[in-house]
Amino acid sequence: MYKVWKRLPIKYRNVFHLTLHRFNSVQVLLKISRFRHNVTVARLNRVTYPMNLRLGESRQFKGWISTNYQVLSRNFLDATKPFGAGICQYIFADNVIEHIDRDDGLNLLKSSFRALKPGGILRLATPDLEEISRRYLTRLSIDLKDFAKDMEPHGLEVETHPDLLRITFTSFGHEKGFIYDFPTLKAQLEKAGFQSVTKFKPGKSLTPALMDLETRVGKSDSWSQMAIEATKPI
Repeated sequence: MYKVWKRLPIKYRNVFHLTLHRFNSVQVLLKISRFRHNVTVARLNRVTYPMNLRLGESRQFKGWISTNYQVLSRNFLDATKPFGAGICQYIFADNVIEHIDRDDGLNLLKSSFRALKPGGILRLATPDLEEISRRYLTRLSIDLKDFAKDMEPHGLEVETHPDLLRITFTSFGHEKGFIYDFPTLKAQLEKAGFQSVTKFKPGKSLTPALMDLETRVGKSDSWSQMAIEATKPI
């Protein structure tokens, strides 16, 4: 089935993804679905083994429980609200925090801090505003070419260097959220109680369980994305 899907023209796949995204994001349906947050929380808190949790993810990955704030999610979870205390060893959110405003972003960090066991780690992958801005200012043609290639499957045209900033701030629903540089996100993590906040390139980590988690692997992702890890004190 997956091979057949990959053979479909990109424009048809994009239409399907856009339609599904719009349905999953219908506010009325999300409000009706909110009771499912408590159902998921109860399910998570019954888990007895060390739990690794993905936020904002519908796909299933071995060794991880995926949760998402979408109508059709198997495990519906609003991560800006409490979802457990001391139940997770690792929490991973791949391109999630930039979709919500700064206040809700801090709530997500606080909820994650509470849900982690002492010594547990939160890993966030998100656009790197400082590095994207640097690439805009240096205006290298290779950066623009790589970014354009990675945006093509999403139906986004990249012609000039200002498109680096335009897409970062206005595409993928980012206009409703907040785009971070590392110092700003580090400050928010420390405000939530985290320590040892460290920046990595996508796919890199000093913790084996947190390596190669990111699914965006284009050439521009190596510099337009940052992966941040933060530890809950023991």
